Amino acid sequence: MANDFKGLDGRSREVLASVIVAYIESAVPVSSRQLTKGGKFGLSSASLRNAMADLEDLGFLTHPHVSAGRVPTDLGYRTFVRELMPTREPSERDRARIAEELSPEPFETERFLKATSRVLSRLTGEVAVVAVPASMSFVLASVHFTRVAERKILVSEVSDTGLVESRLIETRDDFLQQELDGISNRLTIDFAGKSLGEIRALLLASLGEEKVRMDRALTRTFELGRRAFAESRPPEEAVYMEGTESLLEKPEFRNDLEALRRMFRAFEEKARLVNLLTDCVTSDGLAIVIGSESPFTDETGSAVVSAPYRRGDRVLGALGVIGPRRMEYARVVPLVDELSRYVSRRLTEGTA
Repeated sequence: MANDFKGLDGRSREVLASVIVAYIESAVPVSSRQLTKGGKFGLSSASLRNAMADLEDLGFLTHPHVSAGRVPTDLGYRTFVRELMPTREPSERDRARIAEELSPEPFETERFLKATSRVLSRLTGEVAVVAVPASMSFVLASVHFTRVAERKILVSEVSDTGLVESRLIETRDDFLQQELDGISNRLTIDFAGKSLGEIRALLLASLGEEKVRMDRALTRTFELGRRAFAESRPPEEAVYMEGTESLLEKPEFRNDLEALRRMFRAFEEKARLVNLLTDCVTSDGLAIVIGSESPFTDETGSAVVSAPYRRGDRVLGALGVIGPRRMEYARVVPLVDELSRYVSRRLTEGTA
């Protein structure tokens, strides 16, 4: 049926675009009389009504009940974003706001990604999600040991993507900070660029070597490393979400409590959200999923606009927005794209 769009004449395309824009703005079914008042077409209400009826027959529009105006179908929205939506660049004001709110963030990826979801939600007025899939395994960049009390050491592991995992461990023997600095340097040199699983295996093998058993300093180094990395948690799927309260302002959810409940229940399934965003960007580009095009959006009556973020050529995760199908795509799409580019640039430059 998507091919039916190619057969539409110019007037029908204009009518379809006008109905969708009007519905996005008002959330009220659009009538031919409403379009006539707009004065854009110079056509009678009857002519516009016939054009809208033809678009309904082709599956681009529908109506809630007999006397109501028309609303877009999923096909109508899809056709709009693919063929009819005017291209728009983020405004200089939006770009300045992104830089202003995210540039001061320090070199800590988790905090930076949380801030990204907050900025994206504020800019779009929708629920913003930044997903870090479990497939982004923790590869060590450096490890740091800090003595905080007798036989108590703070371990900070930094990944090659800037993620920091810190925790307190207790040791049988005490360590001076000078010795801990040496151990930090030795383990960083030996194991940087390796995954947690590889590091654990190498430490166990090293502790079994005779030369290590004969060297007390090496034994203490590798034994402390074994303790630290043995307690490292495997990488988990992480989701940073902002703006769920915005759903309360959307007529689709404000007037349909069951739809709102379905949406919030879906938000509780972290793995599902990660899969939703990352599955959308398998083509390595910006993706838009509307209504029946995925189980999540079909169940929740929503739409998703998402894009990947990278460090260099490596895709680390995805960010995007979730909102009603009646989303302001012309504004949301370029903002999601702009944020993904900005985040990728900061991660690649090592300034996040």
